[in-house]
Amino acid sequence: MTQLFTESQGEVYYSSLSILVLILLLLQTSRLLIHRKKRAYFTLTVVIGIMLLEQIIVLITGFMQAGAGTMSEYFRILFYSAFFIGANMGIYQMYEETSKRFKRLSITFLVAAVLLPIIPVAGSLYLLALTAMSVIMVYPLTAGNKKFLAGIVFYTLSSVAHLGNQFFGPLAGLNALDNLMRIGWYVTLFIILFDRVIEILEDIYHNSTHDALTGLHNPYYINTTMAFKISKKAPISIVFIDLDNFKRLNDTFGHEEGDKALKSVASILIEEAEEVGIAGRYGGEEIVLIVEEPEVNMSELTERIRARIENETVVTASIGYVVAGEEGATDKLISEADAAMYKAKNSGKNKVVAYNELVENQNETAV
Repeated sequence: MTQLFTESQGEVYYSSLSILVLILLLLQTSRLLIHRKKRAYFTLTVVIGIMLLEQIIVLITGFMQAGAGTMSEYFRILFYSAFFIGANMGIYQMYEETSKRFKRLSITFLVAAVLLPIIPVAGSLYLLALTAMSVIMVYPLTAGNKKFLAGIVFYTLSSVAHLGNQFFGPLAGLNALDNLMRIGWYVTLFIILFDRVIEILEDIYHNSTHDALTGLHNPYYINTTMAFKISKKAPISIVFIDLDNFKRLNDTFGHEEGDKALKSVASILIEEAEEVGIAGRYGGEEIVLIVEEPEVNMSELTERIRARIENETVVTASIGYVVAGEEGATDKLISEADAAMYKAKNSGKNKVVAYNELVENQNETAV
């Protein structure tokens, strides 16, 4: 049984597990490199490829029943320390531009990784010393990423076990701990990169559905959502908001002030829409709110929005709203809410007009 942990069978077993995880890592970083073309993914792809090659060599020597001589121990520490340095460099580059100071330090660490393993025990001590570099230079950039910290713990335990083996001889328990913790470090790195892929996908989705300036949904998302709700005959209401005298604000105080005002209004709409629906920037200073809760008192909601815009920002707003019927269409709802908003704007601004009131007034005028 101990052969599985200490002799050539152990090398085959652990290197096979390592190769499996490293192949998954290499596929992951390669895909990221192809689609994102960032230096971080190039660095990670290179160091993972090198480490994969090292593990393939270990696997072959294990099958050949090769002994673990001094030279193989040297290369083992060299590859492992270089991989740890390279992986940390890649993670660093995911969060920060590579400064000249960081490049110089990385080269220094790599030179030390080449020279120190020549001295017995010094290489193993160096593996431990690298954890301090990782904690000081890289961990703060990850905003306290617990997975990254777990990876450092795995790496540290692996290094401690390796150092113990050098002092006390090849012990099955220490050898197992060394290899399993090293594989744990690879797995943790895989999870970190997988999380990064999820973050990228979320960013892509967010950017494709939201307005960059205000954080509100964009017109495509608003129109698509309205079309879907109406196709399902959902009892929605549409609020159309247009900021009063917005062009004058831009011309008088500059577009920066106009952008600030838009952001302030957007934050109000996001708060008001949180429990009842979604808000989107429809174009320029126009904002649309889709109210999905049929129990909402639309008169109270729209008046509260109007009052908050007047009291909490430097602008006012003209607001129109309409309640959808079962056979409503997206364009019709928008045009009806827009017509109510224009009535509010043309009759004094800074007020709310309901579409049904507009229709009743028009009918009375016709009579």
